[in-house]
Amino acid sequence: MINMDQVRLASVSKPDLAKDKQEYLEYDQAVHRVELKIRKLLQTAPPLIRRQTSHLARASGKGIRARSLLACAMGSDGLVGPGAVKAAAAVELLHLATLIHDDIIDEADTRRGIQTLHLKFGHKIAVLCGDYLFCLAFDLAASIPPREVDRNKVGGVLPSYFTEICLGEIREFSNTGNLDLTEGEYFRIIAEKTAALFQASFHAGFLLSDEPPEVKDIYLTVGKEMGIIFQLADDCLDFISSQRKAKKPVLIDCRRGVVTLPLIHALRVDPTLRGRIETGLSEQELKAAVLAAGGIDYTRSQIEERRGKAEQLLSVLRSAEKRKRLTGLLHRAAAV
Repeated sequence: MINMDQVRLASVSKPDLAKDKQEYLEYDQAVHRVELKIRKLLQTAPPLIRRQTSHLARASGKGIRARSLLACAMGSDGLVGPGAVKAAAAVELLHLATLIHDDIIDEADTRRGIQTLHLKFGHKIAVLCGDYLFCLAFDLAASIPPREVDRNKVGGVLPSYFTEICLGEIREFSNTGNLDLTEGEYFRIIAEKTAALFQASFHAGFLLSDEPPEVKDIYLTVGKEMGIIFQLADDCLDFISSQRKAKKPVLIDCRRGVVTLPLIHALRVDPTLRGRIETGLSEQELKAAVLAAGGIDYTRSQIEERRGKAEQLLSVLRSAEKRKRLTGLLHRAAAV
């Protein structure tokens, strides 16, 4: 339970730590530095897999996890330290590794507007390339020294979150085609498979900031909420977006038998839908049924409710610039 009164008092009482100003960056500079670092790591991988990693470097994602980490790591002077740049790059590499494996499972042909790795180079080398990126990310995180003696080391934080991600993926796979999946079970899956890496980003950013210990739970809670919001929005977009806009296949959840919140709500509202699915519905027919039953509208209402709660938590942070950055990222995660 977050004690908001205690947080308000603590958030104005922590003195700034001494910094070597030459090593610290403005937020936008830090974002650019992360992008350059990731591209360089991909383009200078060992020769055995450089063709594959260079292919990945051709396209970049939204970087919302890295941007969140950097915003969380901003000091009271608005600057971001070099450790945060490393941590943000590590988080994005972890995310990229999970996407490689997801694309293999989904049999996807495009990702971020380019051909998927397994389709271009084969399944075996794609799996190994994903494994390499996992190792690279953890090595990068392990190279970040603790900010203070009383803080956990960032490299020791990420592995536990990745365990959650793996369990969430397994839990989702185990429920393929399960039309009895409850809303509570669905939220448990996405809290692990998607929200865990967002929460890891916020946690790492907090560890690398000069925030007082009392606000740690705010960072962890908002990080988890942003991840859930992001997945809810993605589940909506799977039904209503186009492949051109999404830069990846759409209606893929239907194809894989993944049951998401829009469908769960539609099944609850329309008692005929389950039978029609079991006797055979096309993807477009299922999309029309979910829209008619209000599945997208219901999911959007869940997004807005969670976004409002997250913004309320952010309102007690002492840095106006940090609040603005994180609020903007919340809106971006919620975009449907």
